[in-house]
Amino acid sequence: MGISELTYEKLREAVAGGAYAFRAVVDLEPAGGDGDKVFPPTYEGSVYAYEDRIIDGETVRCVLLDSVQSQANRLELALLDWHRSCEDGEPPFPLVQIDFHGTPAEEVGILTALEAPHRIADAFFTACEIEEGGTVKRFRHPKKLENSSSIGLLVDKASSANATGLFGLCPTALIFGMWDSHGARGGLGEKFQRILTSEIIGIGATSENRRPTSRIDPLIKVAGESLPIEVKEDGTWKLSDTKGEGKKTKKFSEIGLGNVTPSLNDKKTNKPNHGGTSIRYARQIAVLSLPALRRLRFPLDSENPIAQQEEVNVAARTTLAALALAALARQWEYGFSLRSRCDLVPRGEPSLSLLQYGIEEKFNLPFERAADILKNAVIEAKEKGLPWPTQGIDGPWSNGILVLRPSEELVKAVVRSRELAAEQKNE
Repeated sequence: MGISELTYEKLREAVAGGAYAFRAVVDLEPAGGDGDKVFPPTYEGSVYAYEDRIIDGETVRCVLLDSVQSQANRLELALLDWHRSCEDGEPPFPLVQIDFHGTPAEEVGILTALEAPHRIADAFFTACEIEEGGTVKRFRHPKKLENSSSIGLLVDKASSANATGLFGLCPTALIFGMWDSHGARGGLGEKFQRILTSEIIGIGATSENRRPTSRIDPLIKVAGESLPIEVKEDGTWKLSDTKGEGKKTKKFSEIGLGNVTPSLNDKKTNKPNHGGTSIRYARQIAVLSLPALRRLRFPLDSENPIAQQEEVNVAARTTLAALALAALARQWEYGFSLRSRCDLVPRGEPSLSLLQYGIEEKFNLPFERAADILKNAVIEAKEKGLPWPTQGIDGPWSNGILVLRPSEELVKAVVRSRELAAEQKNE
């Protein structure tokens, strides 16, 4: 069966019908080509995440290159880049952000729900304020719901049976998952599973390689004990008078100067330096779960007939599915630069598979097509009465953005934490 171009109609049919999932399996290779190596993430204990996977019926040693959590963050950043690129036009989806400008923590700038670890349910947002009815209210109060803003209450009241408010406030939380553990309900807060998962693994991974470290200083040729220095309280330094007694001297290497002898081991731990690994190829495995999506319901009012309400549900689910696929397509367009020395390139054009009743249909999905599908989905969602505040001024929303201000306590905490980090670095 050939590859077709995905359409809005086909996506809506798949969401409304009995299809199981959209799946994308994208084979990748190191940008350096055959013989190059990649650097996986390092986990506690300075180890890579090796594991065995069954591929083509055989057990193969693999290494994790990008976890589901990390991929979710990258897909969110791809969406954030898209949102920010639409400054002069209608943004593709609503976005909540915290504005630190004009506060002592001004260097933070803007923090969005796409960057917060727990998305709109993050504790950052319970420590923010919003003007409502002429008064400043807590966006979400951590204990007393009556002290929360009406918009913040949408998060507190959100559930799989009533995701309407969250749909119009932070739809990406419904895509990438959310646990409202910092709200008034604490650990009993609502959990939303991910409907889109993605990870990248390295297949046929070798044992960990070794990486040499060295430094050739073009100015300081001789250092060590023969050239001690004194570091002043203001951070500057001077050559030490070696004849003085009781003076605390340091080596040039401690301030980043002088030669470093080439070594395969870390001088502090005496353990081998992480040197990456070689792989046969890498693979991205992404799944958009349609059964998980169908668990979400979007009631508008109690008077809606059941048939009409199901049309609303389908419109909302199709919009979420379109936004999820747009995140994938945006990532494919921008490429895979996971970290230093871990750049991957697709072996062919990425495509999607629609899985239903033992049939697998293949579709290509360039980003422009994904963006158009989302536009069509949003049009239907709005026609059904679903909230999607991305046009003009809509209450506290302005062009798809809801701006919150950090509380005084949050600003103080940010400033002090940065001061402590600087002090620890100097020590």
